Amino acid sequence: MAFMTNLSCFIVDDEPGAVTTLTVLIERYCPFLTISGSANSVEQALNFLNNHTVDILFLDIKMKQETGFDLLRLLPKQFLHIVFVTAHDEYGIQAIKFSATDYLLKPVVPEELIAAVHKVILSNKNSYTDQTSMLLQSYEQQRLNTQKRIALADQNEIRYVLIESIICCGAENSYTSFYIHNESRPIIVSKPISEYEQILSLYGFIRIHQSWLINKNRVESFKKADGGYLMMDNKMSVPVSRQRKHLLKEL
Repeated sequence: MAFMTNLSCFIVDDEPGAVTTLTVLIERYCPFLTISGSANSVEQALNFLNNHTVDILFLDIKMKQETGFDLLRLLPKQFLHIVFVTAHDEYGIQAIKFSATDYLLKPVVPEELIAAVHKVILSNKNSYTDQTSMLLQSYEQQRLNTQKRIALADQNEIRYVLIESIICCGAENSYTSFYIHNESRPIIVSKPISEYEQILSLYGFIRIHQSWLINKNRVESFKKADGGYLMMDNKMSVPVSRQRKHLLKEL
């Protein structure tokens, strides 16, 4: 795969050791990236980013009394791709997942760093601003438990979908198909269904089969024939595995 050679990045982390580690990994595994600088606080980062343009921001979530989200609120609107690098922060990671933003867990694994950078190269630059807005919105909604939308990224675009409009999700290997109310075709996302099971479980979604995650508010009936299956309100039939039939009591 051919890489662009004019991509620049900036690292924000309150731990100097973490900055050093990520710098070494980028230089070793992503030599086509130019590291424009680093900062250990929101103020330092803002001073730099207000006067310089970079393509990728590697941003820590939790920084002493600050968060990476504090920086994003202050940044001027610009085409900037964010890759979070974090060890914790429940609300932050949930917001990242709902907004389809890239993130790396500490300690950073080289393969995951390479994959995140490759994703930046292949993504649509014009979607960055919308993605950042969705990210900030999701962070606040996670804290208030009022999340309403999820970002679903397919090969061509990022769709911001109402969670309540998702009827069910089907798995095929490492891909997940989202079946949406009043849409004839599913949105296919290159992430495993297990990740969506985790983040959607608080919103009325139940894994009733190895390959299916359903919105319990979209179920019309349970049919006992053929081993048992659910009829959804878009007339799809979804199988229920024998091991998971006890979950039907939640309906």
